[in-house]
Amino acid sequence: MFRPIRSVLAAAVLAVLLISPPVRAGGFDPAPVDEVVEKALKEFNAPGAAVVVVQDGEVVYLKGFGVRKKGAAEKVTPDTVFPIASCSKAFTATLVAMLVDEGKLKWDDKVRDHLDSFRLADELADREVTLRDLLSHRTGMPRHDLLGFGLTADTGDLIRRWGRGRPSTSFRSTWEYSNVPFTTAGVVAGKVTKTDWAAATRQRIFDPLGMTASSTTVKEGQAAADHATPHYYGFDRVIRPIDWDEIDHMGGAGCVNSTARDMGEWLRFQLAGGRAGTKRLVASKVLKETHTPQMLLKAEGVWSIYFPAKAGAFTTYGLGWFVHDYRGHVCVSHGGTLTGFRAQCMLIPEKKTGVFVASNLRPSLVTEAVAKTVLDYALGLPAEDWVKAHKSSLAALDFDVALARKKRETARKPDTKPALEPAKYAGKYDETAYGRAEVKEKDGTLTVHWGRYTFRLDHYHFDTFTAVPVEPKDEVVSFDRATFEAQFRLGADGEVESLKFLDQEFRRVKK
Repeated sequence: MFRPIRSVLAAAVLAVLLISPPVRAGGFDPAPVDEVVEKALKEFNAPGAAVVVVQDGEVVYLKGFGVRKKGAAEKVTPDTVFPIASCSKAFTATLVAMLVDEGKLKWDDKVRDHLDSFRLADELADREVTLRDLLSHRTGMPRHDLLGFGLTADTGDLIRRWGRGRPSTSFRSTWEYSNVPFTTAGVVAGKVTKTDWAAATRQRIFDPLGMTASSTTVKEGQAAADHATPHYYGFDRVIRPIDWDEIDHMGGAGCVNSTARDMGEWLRFQLAGGRAGTKRLVASKVLKETHTPQMLLKAEGVWSIYFPAKAGAFTTYGLGWFVHDYRGHVCVSHGGTLTGFRAQCMLIPEKKTGVFVASNLRPSLVTEAVAKTVLDYALGLPAEDWVKAHKSSLAALDFDVALARKKRETARKPDTKPALEPAKYAGKYDETAYGRAEVKEKDGTLTVHWGRYTFRLDHYHFDTFTAVPVEPKDEVVSFDRATFEAQFRLGADGEVESLKFLDQEFRRVKK
């Protein structure tokens, strides 16, 4: 039922189509790129960035800027290792494409035929979900990202728990971004190749492309002598160096570490339709499927920042890539975000042009501003001040956070108190996917312990509390733009029956 839709989308796409290396013979001037990167780093107060640009099969620009760690002397170079986060999704989709090309998988294979443990709470989705569904964000499931960051570090457990989570939309009805489907697709690819996602990615992509500095684990990334330190831009406007996110168990969703130099080879490979030099690694037709629209999406909310209306008329998702209009050109792109890193990859296949940018600050839109400016220059488009535009977007996000907090405070009912004494709320609460949350009381203060996190409960009104993240201190610093609530619900007998927390309903465990 989806092939006609893809055909319509493809028709829409076709309608729209009407230290730096030496400058190539064609005359790619590095000066405009140097200028915008320096400007972006200054305006966003970002420590560093690395950029690579490819045109017509050649790396025409490759350079590092700034420092690997704020306040330190080590410079970012073309060989500085950065986690590329969700830019990894295209690697997973390409790995699956290679297996499709070899006849070992089909895009529309049912997931459970390859991974029997994969289950979804929605009966229809559970029965029918395919690899194509996983790779195009149309399972009907939301992110449930806290499961992987806070509760479990086991890949199989993460996939099972996510599958037990509550759906957000009906199956295949709506595009909704989610990470675990790509973790799952990576597990399937690893199983089919009789290895795992990490080894298969190295053997089939890194090694043939000569991406010798690329890796798939935090340990490997940090073992590189030249690697970047992540930085978090707090709501208090303080920039702090932080630790790398420990996400190895998320695999194909976002675990590639790479450099600007290595990513130049990735851009060349994608723009060459699956060739690495004279060697073909995947059929052009099969790889092109990953660049082909599968689902329409509305560039609303945060997505309007990455896909602003003035830059394009439509936005879709392919398989591991966004496929969208960029100022009259079909663009294949993806961004990546971890707590202290941001990456952006943008390709214009028709013009054989691509750019990759990585930066060691988040939240930040350095990478978006630089990548769009590079494309404008490379394609000869009228100049836009993307640094200014994206700086305004980031400021608007923080304004929205402040406004929401003000509205919540205004909505608070004064002079209320909980229905019960603090100790009466203490106990164990369970949820199907999210496991156990334990509420403890000490000296009249309540805390919630869930996974690796501890939250202090500050009374808001009635039986609703503000859950303030307090442990582990070096991680919860990045929760400063989020507001968590804990709402206790009483049964007919006046005793606590359940706890609504993390947008889930935890049922109290009877003694």
